[in-house]
Amino acid sequence: MADTWLFDVHARRPADGVAVVSVAGEVDIATVDPFHAVLVPLSVDHSVRVLMCDLSRVSFFGCAGVSVLLGARAELAKRAARLEVAAASRAVLRTLSVTGVSDLLPTS
Repeated sequence: MADTWLFDVHARRPADGVAVVSVAGEVDIATVDPFHAVLVPLSVDHSVRVLMCDLSRVSFFGCAGVSVLLGARAELAKRAARLEVAAASRAVLRTLSVTGVSDLLPTS
């Protein structure tokens, strides 16, 4: 598991039907498992209609993180729920653009 000073992920439910996953640090092959472990269970939880993934404090976002987001999006789409990505971080926006998924994972 990654050192906590490099990576942090946690979830909260601020309202009925809404879950927010906040991530800070580097999302790469070394930290993707804890990211997956928090995000994916919420994406298959039928009580969650909107899953917000806040990546605004992410300093590096690798392809492994993109894969997790796409998997969560696919699970949510099966039941007409949605994934929203808050990604003010240039590192995240650049990775989404370079990998060609920025249209599938629009950011706010």
